[in-house]
Amino acid sequence: MDTAAIKGTSTLDHCQVHAGSYLVYPQESGNEANVISLPKNKELALLILNEPIPSDRYNLLERVWNRANYRVCVDGGGNQLYNFGDYHNVLDKFVPNAIVGDLDSLRKTPRSYYEKQGAAVCNYSDQNSTDFMKGLLYIDTVLRAGKDSQDCIVVVFGGLGGRLDHTMHTLKVLFNNHLKRQIIVISESNLTFVLPSGKNKILTNKSVDGPTCGILPLAGETKLTTRGLRWNLDNHPSSFEGLMSTSNIVDEPEIYIETTLPVAWTCEFTPLK
Repeated sequence: MDTAAIKGTSTLDHCQVHAGSYLVYPQESGNEANVISLPKNKELALLILNEPIPSDRYNLLERVWNRANYRVCVDGGGNQLYNFGDYHNVLDKFVPNAIVGDLDSLRKTPRSYYEKQGAAVCNYSDQNSTDFMKGLLYIDTVLRAGKDSQDCIVVVFGGLGGRLDHTMHTLKVLFNNHLKRQIIVISESNLTFVLPSGKNKILTNKSVDGPTCGILPLAGETKLTTRGLRWNLDNHPSSFEGLMSTSNIVDEPEIYIETTLPVAWTCEFTPLK
């Protein structure tokens, strides 16, 4: 385990709150102050990248799909949604607003099917941006033209499995966008998003989150103070080359993280059946 067990002493008041999995699985505790759901002034966009959607994720995809205001497949993500819909015999239930990208991976059959169902197919030929970036651009300039990007939470399926260079680019997009919008990536095993510099509170849902988690200092050497983890830190340096809190354990429903630079929070995620 590459982490340190140091007792935290500083307070972490006035934190930025991150709902994480509660955006997918809102829970009512009987106390109105603890009812967590999508803020009324926020919209939700679903981006499906070119990574297989596990067949046992039907309930998860349906839940996010129904909560989303916008649904976009990114190039070969159209193939993945088509494969998933065909497997479950529900092709007509999951028709995206659009398929965007350079379209070098999109197969003819999914393209033809979704076009006939009314989905837009948009070819962005710019090779200086990736299909993930083009998906965000389409949401900003077409589906939400004239609206503030901070008012739309983006949930991404895929992007943190498969090729390592694709995984690293997904993380880069998260860091480059973290002040502009909230992006949550759901991969086969994890739920991941970026915490900005400063004080943060993460609300965890024990029915789907954990137990293992990690804090990835990919923006450079930061100093971390944490509470609520099995092995906490107190103003401790953390970097890619030095100490990095991986394989840590979620011990409390609320995790407090203070950081001098943005960091990626990643936690095991097991969708409800």
